Amino acid sequence: MSIHSQTKNIMANAIKNFAKDNSLDTKEVQFLISTDDNNSCTPKYQFLIKHKPQRQVSFNEILNVKVDFLGREMIASPFIANTIRRLSKENECSTLDVNVLIYAKNSNVDDVLMYVFNKNKGVKFIDFEYLFEGM
Repeated sequence: MSIHSQTKNIMANAIKNFAKDNSLDTKEVQFLISTDDNNSCTPKYQFLIKHKPQRQVSFNEILNVKVDFLGREMIASPFIANTIRRLSKENECSTLDVNVLIYAKNSNVDDVLMYVFNKNKGVKFIDFEYLFEGM
């Protein structure tokens, strides 16, 4: 299984788990990836309900594990940081203004979509191949 497929499955499972834990339909759950560090672009993750931020979550919470023995965060974070930088350059904005919304296409979570925002302005859809470009 490719890293693209694995990441997509991780996000689909996270949406399902957070929906279940909060007694919500999967369509009501989203995650937002952004950064608050202009230099390293270390990703941070927020859990949203109906597009409203609820709280910051860790990568391990998204994975639904206590400890990431497989080191998935160490593998994914540099690619996500590079994607934030690339989106910043493409959209001529600060890395601090780049937000990537992750959500389910439907209640069955058959597909997970990602949409890029420059601050609050919608920019474009990206796919998981774009996220891991150059790998």
